[in-house]
Amino acid sequence: MTELIDIYDANLNLLGSELSLIVHQEGLWHITFHLWLVSANDGGKVLYQLRAKNLDNYPDILDASAAGHLQAGETISDGVREAVEELGVSIESTKLHSLGFRVEVSDEGHNYKNREYQAVHMALTELTLDDFNPDTKEVSGLYWIPIKEGIDLFTGKSDSVDCEGIYFDESTESWIKQKCNLSRKHFLPRIQQYYLTTHIMAERLLNGDAALAIS
Repeated sequence: MTELIDIYDANLNLLGSELSLIVHQEGLWHITFHLWLVSANDGGKVLYQLRAKNLDNYPDILDASAAGHLQAGETISDGVREAVEELGVSIESTKLHSLGFRVEVSDEGHNYKNREYQAVHMALTELTLDDFNPDTKEVSGLYWIPIKEGIDLFTGKSDSVDCEGIYFDESTESWIKQKCNLSRKHFLPRIQQYYLTTHIMAERLLNGDAALAIS
């Protein structure tokens, strides 16, 4: 938490830069990059990252495919490096579809205050689970969740969803494939319907609908 990141006012006017530790202690506005990978295989599915067990906030819980702070001076498109750092794969910036910003405000444990403008992006990929090489310091699993079944889950039509993924087995220090059943409690809690909207946008992307937006 010692990286230098740009800080903003509530209107997204640049104010300067500060260490990320201070940013979250004082609840300063900043920008993060969120990437969602979408596959057309098996009727369409969205990739979720299982956060590593040793993280201070929300360990061992599912979130966006890849996400992280923009470092001081970086442009939003530079955030695609998170795919390399967290997932071990390269995603071309030209393949990114911008869904705009969503605002997230939360107060968490360890005196951690979040005041984020999240620049959300989506990309179609033909990558399979075998292609990823996640950083085990940040990621302990990756899971493909079917688009339609995810919509049923996040609207409350169903209580759980079957999915396939990989997880890091610490005893063998290797990635192991698994099938599992997930409920809403396995996902990082959000006030807004972030995951539902993500699945709806993923469905639109696969259908060739150009208008994509998040909130």
